[in-house]
Amino acid sequence: EEEEDEEDLKTPLQDHQAKIKNNNEEEFVSLLVLSALTVAFAHGANDVGNAVGPLAAMLEVLTDGVVHEVPTVPMWALVLGAVGFVVGILTLGQNTIDTVGNRITHLTPSKSYATQMGAAIAVLLSSSLGMPVSTSHCLVGSVIGVGVAQNISSTLKLRVNEAADINISIINKIVIGWLVTIPIAMCLSLVAFNIVRPFSDSFAAQL
Repeated sequence: EEEEDEEDLKTPLQDHQAKIKNNNEEEFVSLLVLSALTVAFAHGANDVGNAVGPLAAMLEVLTDGVVHEVPTVPMWALVLGAVGFVVGILTLGQNTIDTVGNRITHLTPSKSYATQMGAAIAVLLSSSLGMPVSTSHCLVGSVIGVGVAQNISSTLKLRVNEAADINISIINKIVIGWLVTIPIAMCLSLVAFNIVRPFSDSFAAQL
């Protein structure tokens, strides 16, 4: 009978805790708009710059014959990079969004807010230092960090919550993808350069 009484007392307490948690999570829903815009701004400041930078260098070689320490980037090149950024998200971005947002660990509004702000701050700091980084990599690190923080909190009983279920299999695939894409991109760029080199040499001779 005592065990049944304890169960009867535990259920209302758990319901009350769940209600408080849901109310707290709802407060972060509107903040997600701000954090998403911050990530988008950081993404444009760094990742678009990574793509437009080499283009600006090539344009200077064609016009001036040299590459300046700080190349001049025309506005149309920035617009071209932004358009490519948007088209990429609309066509293939859903796959990455699903992996980062759903397949690494379960994200609530508060966790999503922490993830986005952490990644945005890291990317913006890198941009201010002139360091090219990947926003996607930073977001993956933030998601893993949120899951690890929840596990630590659950282990130390700092909060009444369950341990986060981190998908190690997906993380392994992501890391392998990071390691493989760098040499693959290098080899593909080498092949592409050798293909277009005869045309570029003849074009440069006409300048």
